[in-house]
Amino acid sequence: MKNKFEKWMRDVENKSQNTAYQYARSIDKISEHYSKSTGENLDIYNESDLILLGDIESQYGIGGKYYEFGNYGNGTIRNAIATYIRFLEYMKIGQEIGSAESFYFSENKMIDDNFIDNEDSMISNNLSFTYEIDLKNSLINQVEELFPSYKIFGNYNEGVEYSINGKRVDLLLENLEKDVLLAIELKSGIADFRAFGQISMYLGLLSKRFPGKEIRGMIIAGEIDETLEAACLTNDKIGLKKYSMKLMLEDI
Repeated sequence: MKNKFEKWMRDVENKSQNTAYQYARSIDKISEHYSKSTGENLDIYNESDLILLGDIESQYGIGGKYYEFGNYGNGTIRNAIATYIRFLEYMKIGQEIGSAESFYFSENKMIDDNFIDNEDSMISNNLSFTYEIDLKNSLINQVEELFPSYKIFGNYNEGVEYSINGKRVDLLLENLEKDVLLAIELKSGIADFRAFGQISMYLGLLSKRFPGKEIRGMIIAGEIDETLEAACLTNDKIGLKKYSMKLMLEDI
């Protein structure tokens, strides 16, 4: 699993070879530290319970019991466990479609031949997930351009898939001039009133964790349903935006 995790970080999240190497080995360090600290023999690479792993992530995160260890290597440890959970979530989607290993880790192609025979709805779900990954990567690369006066929260991009109380904020930004945090929820397709409840929950959790900061939210989607527009009329702290993607060509 370690090798697949490392390969996934390079291929899917475009991490450098050194970062992927360090994160993959940090999971072993967490397993060893957690086992010694709790008396429970745990190998995270053999654990697939996301609830348990989310709890472990919280313990090594900011304000957690093992925060000091999690902060080792300028946050490498806590970033590694957060990235590993994203990897497992990604793999889970692959398993719903077919064989996760063959689908995501084929040596010569990203799409397994058996994928063609699956139901159209499954294809649609996976494409939607892929679009959200692409959208998130685009936002990360253009934060300064799209959100003037903001940066990704933390010194090491902790705001990407920011974890709080077992939940994940797609992107958390911090204002460079004011004590303001901006939580961003991304939807690749149509966003309806349910997204309002989701972002509202994030704002509440963030307000408890950062009581001295102003917390704002934004939902970015391909299309905005009228039910979401109506819901947002009740809260001026939540903004709405539509995105559009453009094709870029690069000389080889």
